Amino acid sequence: MELNDIDITTLIVNKYIDDHNYSRNYNNAPRPFHSIAIMLNGNGTLFYKKAAISLFPGDVFYIPQGSTYSSSWETDDKNSHIAYFSMHFAFEKQLKDFYNNSYPLQKFAVENVVDLIEKYERLQQSLLLAPESNFFSVSFFFDILATILPKMRVAPNDSLVQKIEPALEYLQTNFHQPVSIRQLASLCYLSESRFFTLFKKQIGLSPIQYKNQLKIKRAAQYILIYPYKSIEEIANEFNFSSSVFFIRQFKKYFGLTPFQYKNKMLKSEL
Repeated sequence: MELNDIDITTLIVNKYIDDHNYSRNYNNAPRPFHSIAIMLNGNGTLFYKKAAISLFPGDVFYIPQGSTYSSSWETDDKNSHIAYFSMHFAFEKQLKDFYNNSYPLQKFAVENVVDLIEKYERLQQSLLLAPESNFFSVSFFFDILATILPKMRVAPNDSLVQKIEPALEYLQTNFHQPVSIRQLASLCYLSESRFFTLFKKQIGLSPIQYKNQLKIKRAAQYILIYPYKSIEEIANEFNFSSSVFFIRQFKKYFGLTPFQYKNKMLKSEL
């Protein structure tokens, strides 16, 4: 079984260790996947919007897909190195629990961090095995989510966003298909003008801009899943008119060329 058979497009589990202080800036490179990590050693700070979230050993933290943020990581007298265990994941069709950033960037506590670390280790080991072992990987993955999700803070529901949710769901799975405003508005039982105004107010983009952004984000995920594929192959896979146009649109959104983005993100440091 391939993971994408059940709509999981990315599932990476890694332990990161560094002996030196460092910082990262993803303000111009939105994360292409969700990340849930366990702080093991050292201290960290996530700078998100106007907040600074401090991280210490034992903290569990979540970074939503599409987030832009910066971070700093430091050792101290008690911690000679920086270490965290991170699980990166993304879905072809967003699960309701993660749809439209239902969970904001945050840190939280779990009762048994040692048990959670053991679950991460089992998942990491299973992902190294043959594809037929993916049944175990999926089981471990959802067991981790079942442990973590009840501890996470949910963003307040917005009734206006709920009105355009059918269109958002449609675009999530049909971003590669032509679509009209009339078609999207009818899914939401709204007039075209009301739908367009509401969509842009809530999302900050027009429906077509949002669709094109989804296309770029999915192409970014694809680059990380198939790093050996050429830019021409990827541009063709996502129906861009040319590889040159794809590179231009990609850099416009991420501030990096696809090649630069791949090199940066495959390191996967938070």
